[in-house]
Amino acid sequence: SSGINAECPLRPGKLVVQTGQLRHATLDIDQISGWMDKWKCDVQEQRDIYRLLHEAFSAIQRGEKAIQALVLLLKLYSENEGVEAKPDAHICVISHIAHPNIFVMDHLLDLHPIRALDGQLSHELLQIFVNGDLNDYIEFYNNNVEFVEKLAVTHEENLRKMRLLTLASMAQDCNEIEFSQLVDKLNLVTEDLEPFVIEAIGSGLIKGKINQPEGKILISSTINRTFLDPQWLFIKNKLELWQKNLVIIQESMRKSHNFSVPIGGG
Repeated sequence: SSGINAECPLRPGKLVVQTGQLRHATLDIDQISGWMDKWKCDVQEQRDIYRLLHEAFSAIQRGEKAIQALVLLLKLYSENEGVEAKPDAHICVISHIAHPNIFVMDHLLDLHPIRALDGQLSHELLQIFVNGDLNDYIEFYNNNVEFVEKLAVTHEENLRKMRLLTLASMAQDCNEIEFSQLVDKLNLVTEDLEPFVIEAIGSGLIKGKINQPEGKILISSTINRTFLDPQWLFIKNKLELWQKNLVIIQESMRKSHNFSVPIGGG
């Protein structure tokens, strides 16, 4: 639907971006999406607006909002159209990898433009950040130094994030991890270990505490890097266990109530 309805959301948006006023605007992307529904913007118009928002938020260093706009843009491409947005898909992948506080990226693999990158180095790198470990990344880097050095994220920043993600994977299957395992698996020197673990806990990747005398980390929980059938099964089993425990508690309280003897009863 072109005409006045098409230009109304786009013209003020372009004006805001071109004059640098977005820095002072309090609009959020969900609000703008609602306006687009109200104005009945067609798919191409929505793409134009999300691409505009991505560029604008990137220009003023609002990384998370820029990434949100880019993901919404990529969702507007069907399977047959995915190849059209490969340049945007590449930027989306690298933006997620480069953002210091984004650790879960498996949702990107379902987007058609990201799938269209299959066979390219950016897609291979994304797979490593979704479910690979530090050794996978180092092997990729050694084989593709020139590609990585040209990215908008440094090798050192990638190493930091992959160490954190590798720790999250290690923590998924155990309640404690020996320092010696971390030194070996994360390619760290012993004196760097404690600051690294403190950073991992501070970032919310894992919950736990350091047991310095015994040289280990005690793990209470960790993020799921991927959310597939095993994770759903784990949640299902947990809920069923809680349900059984509630039934047992209710039954116990009922029996306790029925068999309680009144004070002074004879």
